[in-house]
Amino acid sequence: MRTRRELLQAGGAAVGVTGMGATAGCTSVFGATRSGTVKVSSARYPESILLSYMALESLRANTDLTVIDETALGGTPMNFRATKDGEVGFYWMYTGGAWTTLPPIKDRVIADPEKLYRAVERKMQREHDLVYLNRAPYNNTYILVTTPEWAKETGVRTMSEFAKHVNEGNTDFTTVMGPEFRTRPDGWPGLAAHYGFDKSLETLNIRSVGPSLTYQVIATSGAEVGVGFSTNPNIGRYGLQTIEDDKRFFPPYNPAPLINGETMAENPAMRAPLNAIGPTLDDTETIMRLNGEVSLKNRSPQTVAREHLRAVGLL
Repeated sequence: MRTRRELLQAGGAAVGVTGMGATAGCTSVFGATRSGTVKVSSARYPESILLSYMALESLRANTDLTVIDETALGGTPMNFRATKDGEVGFYWMYTGGAWTTLPPIKDRVIADPEKLYRAVERKMQREHDLVYLNRAPYNNTYILVTTPEWAKETGVRTMSEFAKHVNEGNTDFTTVMGPEFRTRPDGWPGLAAHYGFDKSLETLNIRSVGPSLTYQVIATSGAEVGVGFSTNPNIGRYGLQTIEDDKRFFPPYNPAPLINGETMAENPAMRAPLNAIGPTLDDTETIMRLNGEVSLKNRSPQTVAREHLRAVGLL
């Protein structure tokens, strides 16, 4: 039996995607490798960089393409513009972010991960001539975190209880979050409106910090509440507690490669190696462990990416 790597290099059938229903038009036989150059981009936080290095390593190993490292380019708007304009070939875009922040912005919440993926796939193709490949099943959604002590003291364990606490005038605490989250439609303004504490926003003490610093700031008493990501290993490291999104404001956030349409057309050999990566990241524990190798052990994200691909047979 041929290995998954051999299938990818030979341009054979897509591997690891059976049952995913997310092949983005993929056929059973992939075209031969064409020579070309592809720039791989990412946001600046560890998980995004890690995912892009998985793509970079897989493309270098399984195609003849020249793959250029443009990781840590910037935030979501910058990566999206660069991909659409062809300045980079692709980056990993999360379904929830693509649905709620990229034009045309959608207000309707789609809770089912596969339905949301399909809706984003259609939106990207029709509106922007972008190709959306296989999603990873794990959900890296936004969450509010706090210490067990603050949760016990206030009785706040859900977002509804948080809103009630704030609206009753209890605003003598500090909340930290990344600057992008403070203005995103699927971020702080939308969350406050959804739970009904938007009229109390001006009374809250909000500090902007880098997303990776949120957990340490809370753990060292620099703030009581913070906005984080559900796959960040620092939640467990610092023993923090999640405030439940009980009215489901946040949609699923499954990452998938978002590719410039012209780049995809010129380099069809990209499809199989990129499509094979997402399904190997099928649970929160896997990506949290990989994130921990980078964030907690200070290991190179490129090395961790390479090790994962070898472990699942893609290198």
